[in-house]
Amino acid sequence: MSTHEKNTFFATYDWAKTWQDLPWAHDEPTLFLAEICQRRKPGRVLDIGCGAGTDSVYLAKRGWDVTALDFMPKALEFTQNRAKEAGVSLRPVEADITEWVVPEPFDLVLDHGLLHNMDPARYPAYRERVLQAIADDGDFVLLHWHPRYPGQPSGRMGPLRVSREDILTFFAPDLQERFYA
Repeated sequence: MSTHEKNTFFATYDWAKTWQDLPWAHDEPTLFLAEICQRRKPGRVLDIGCGAGTDSVYLAKRGWDVTALDFMPKALEFTQNRAKEAGVSLRPVEADITEWVVPEPFDLVLDHGLLHNMDPARYPAYRERVLQAIADDGDFVLLHWHPRYPGQPSGRMGPLRVSREDILTFFAPDLQERFYA
């Protein structure tokens, strides 16, 4: 991550008094999580770039063993506070996914917007870590933004618009698409 990108994230989190102040804050869990919770019994989940913790807390409330990973200390603070308010526990990890050593595979790996805020030069390290993190029978949920203007950020700090085809090619042959909406 470039110094400019890091500084932008730090400035945004420093400005935010609550998780709702974050420009990417969302109150509802990521699309498909309810379906996955119905389809799979709770297991180990890695929420990459957990942000304000909406998805981490949602999954913890449904019995998942949640590892919430983010390089921003304040993101983890927001996530932990929300988990405490919800009466659930989770494991916060302050790390960059491209450098983190995956301790063991997860049944579910979730990325709600991290890949698309990342410098493309870091994609290979991201891919390697994601593939290490997914258990053999695990699922990977990636929320990404359609390329209305391919390669262009939407606003001052992303996300980069990446096409569905580029994502499928990027993860092939190791991962296959099961559902797209």
